[in-house]
Amino acid sequence: MSNTESIKTTVEWKITDWRKLERTVFKLQKRIYQASQRGENRTVRRLQKTPLMPRGGVYFIP
Repeated sequence: MSNTESIKTTVEWKITDWRKLERTVFKLQKRIYQASQRGENRTVRRLQKTPLMPRGGVYFIP
């Protein structure tokens, strides 16, 4: 990794809106918990994969 790539990555981490990210993750965790309490295993698995899906990462990018 070159020095400029390292600096760019550091800057991206610093400008991330961590409150928004934590709120988004919390809401997703809440939805997963509620679906598991209702016994909706398919929904739980789908929600757990959300951050890994191509469009799922949009929720976690500043």
